[in-house]
Amino acid sequence: MLPKFIAVAGLVVLAAGSVSANLTVPAEFRDVVDRSERIVRGTVTDVRPVAVPGRGIDSVVTVAIDTTLKGEGEPFVSFRVPGGTIGTRRFVMVGAPTFRVGQSAVWFLKRDADEQWRPVGLSLGVYRVGREPRSGRLVVAPPVMAGWTTAASGPVVRGDVRRQLLPVQDFESVVRLVLAGQALPARPTRPIDRPRGGR
Repeated sequence: MLPKFIAVAGLVVLAAGSVSANLTVPAEFRDVVDRSERIVRGTVTDVRPVAVPGRGIDSVVTVAIDTTLKGEGEPFVSFRVPGGTIGTRRFVMVGAPTFRVGQSAVWFLKRDADEQWRPVGLSLGVYRVGREPRSGRLVVAPPVMAGWTTAASGPVVRGDVRRQLLPVQDFESVVRLVLAGQALPARPTRPIDRPRGGR
């Protein structure tokens, strides 16, 4: 019984050695903006898996652009994210966002070593856009930035329940202020309902 247990334990250790994990370190929003070569808001029109020899599967995501905040003003952009399914093969990377046709977001993109567009910091470079249930306004989760405070409640930190959703126009204004290196105004305190499927 003991030799069998040792053999099984050895196989578990060997198997564990072949598993790789990814750690996404939270980045300050200004860093994400600075590292981005393109910042756009738009809607996913196509998601297509492609095999990457020796690395697995990527999904090529095509977005119809509504607003360009940084970079070229083209009508579409395609970028890659790790993960996807081809036939019976499925590749998943922890921390990599997934997309489907019809989803909207603000994307912070940069080129990789192969000149392919990719979101900065995987999920850190994706701010999903949803609709406020009552008013139908487009809203997005606010960024986390050192020194950005609400009008009454102090610093806004990741995971804080006081992080209220922002109308998309307000979020885009924050991005433009960061791009211009300007100070940010105090956060509004009016409540906004959280949309279904929000970030």
